[in-house]
Amino acid sequence: MSVYDYIVIGFFLVFMLSLGPVYKSFSKTASDYFRGGGGMLWWVVGSSSFMTTFSAWSFTGGAARAYETGTFFMILFGCNILALVFTYFFTAARFRQMRIVTAIDSIRKRYGNSNEQVFAWLPTFFKVAFGGIALYGIAVFIYGVFKIDMSIIIIGLGVTAVVITLVGGAWAATAGDFVQMMIVLVITILMAGLALWHEDVGGPAGFISKIPDHHLDWTQFDRWWIIIVFIVAQLMAQLFQMNSMHMGAAKYVFVKDGKDAKKSVLISIAGFLFLSPIWVIPAIAATMIFPDLSVDYPGLQNPNEAAYVAMAIDLLPAGLLGLMVCAIFAASMTTLNTDLNVISGTLVRNFYIRVINKSASERRQIFIGRMITLLVGVLWVGVGLFLAKQDGLDLFYLTMIAAAVTGIPTSVPLFFGMFVKRTPSWSAWSTMASGFVVAIALNGMVVGDIIHLTPEFITGLFNPEVPFSDREIGDLRLGLTNGVLAGFCTLWYFGTMFFYKKESPEYKKQVDEFFVEMHTPIDNATESENGSEGDKRQYGVLSNLCLIYGGATMLLLAVPNEFRDRMLIFACGGVVAGVGYVLRRIGQKC
Repeated sequence: MSVYDYIVIGFFLVFMLSLGPVYKSFSKTASDYFRGGGGMLWWVVGSSSFMTTFSAWSFTGGAARAYETGTFFMILFGCNILALVFTYFFTAARFRQMRIVTAIDSIRKRYGNSNEQVFAWLPTFFKVAFGGIALYGIAVFIYGVFKIDMSIIIIGLGVTAVVITLVGGAWAATAGDFVQMMIVLVITILMAGLALWHEDVGGPAGFISKIPDHHLDWTQFDRWWIIIVFIVAQLMAQLFQMNSMHMGAAKYVFVKDGKDAKKSVLISIAGFLFLSPIWVIPAIAATMIFPDLSVDYPGLQNPNEAAYVAMAIDLLPAGLLGLMVCAIFAASMTTLNTDLNVISGTLVRNFYIRVINKSASERRQIFIGRMITLLVGVLWVGVGLFLAKQDGLDLFYLTMIAAAVTGIPTSVPLFFGMFVKRTPSWSAWSTMASGFVVAIALNGMVVGDIIHLTPEFITGLFNPEVPFSDREIGDLRLGLTNGVLAGFCTLWYFGTMFFYKKESPEYKKQVDEFFVEMHTPIDNATESENGSEGDKRQYGVLSNLCLIYGGATMLLLAVPNEFRDRMLIFACGGVVAGVGYVLRRIGQKC
């Protein structure tokens, strides 16, 4: 790392922290603070939605998986795309037309007050765990670059995420994601190009000829039927989670109407189609340039998680390495800021003003939301510090298993609840609770004679002639967890239909009204909180942010680099600044 890289990182931190004050004036009401007043531009929301999925984990745990298995990792992106196609055609418009401020509002409308409190609290505890995992994930990357104590990194990241969200709310957490997406997009494309033309790779032809056989022939590390189990189970998990009233609605309540919700989905689909094949190139090329990462990164629990770090240090000129660190940092902050905003909005709108202070003013709600943001940030740091002290953690499986165990029991009733009317009010919380019991039995503590998915149990279950490898055990554990949980929760949920007749007429009327409202398009003339002036202001702020960041990147042309490296810097800064100019012109016509 050169002094110029440190300057770039320092500027980026100041830039990120400025988002809070910049967007503070946008939040005049609780609706503004927690969901942007339901008036954000669709492409801004789409950018944020994509970035929350394409997080720093992709550059650490995901990169390690791509380094080890090559194109096999693309299965995850493919499942995301198929789940998003379903979102576009069947659920995106419904999410926005629920007319809610937080995702939990939709659960109250569909299942009643008791479910509102259950789903407000339990998933929040899981988000605390995921926040700690996210902090740990980016700390792994930054440790590989700076070799400084991971505890310091985790604390610094937590403070940054809290400050941004604390001041700016949903606007800072979501609108700023567009600029961050531009940074990740540009630097990822640049990394891919530099990796392909590395002397140890030899261009596209050399890249293809040197790809390890098992990167294309997946059966060399997984039996074909394990691959099928993994793909089917992962697709089910993504379909349920990305299209549930909890995760899905939380992404699309920011836009103006159902049409804009559908258009925002296209941003995510395009992002995965375009960026994921480019993203995987440096991770695969690392196998040709750094065949043994444990030599260079002995301090990491899983040295392969440093694949992108190693490539960035080897490929990028002075200044751009700092920009790469900023890109990873941006991906992480996007996820963390969004989750902080969702958690604070949920606890304020679905607990505080529903149970504690029903007459709380708009200012009071924003204040409580900020206090919750601060508390959750502290808890995240605590979880991250705990994980940093554990031995033998694998970020890929840790994240995937955690997502399955917490996400599927929560998502199944909130997915089917948008399509099936005839279930009792308790069908939602009971499906989630019973699913958690099964999840604990599968992957948690052994209780009595309950046997969870240990390597010994999996081996005994299938009794293979050739023993399973550690990777096969991991993929089977993940596939079985997803499949068993999805199947059990689905059967439980539909089983509750037999008790629907015993529900009160009031509850049945409430469900009918929920479905009518969900299918009724929004009338912007009477329901919109922001007019064209709001659009103009958004374009103006975003164009300024892009111009400032692009212009600052162009200053790196003064760094003593070779001509080629300066052209790369010019391209990076020029793209971001050019987008800013286009946005300004569009905003002037609003």
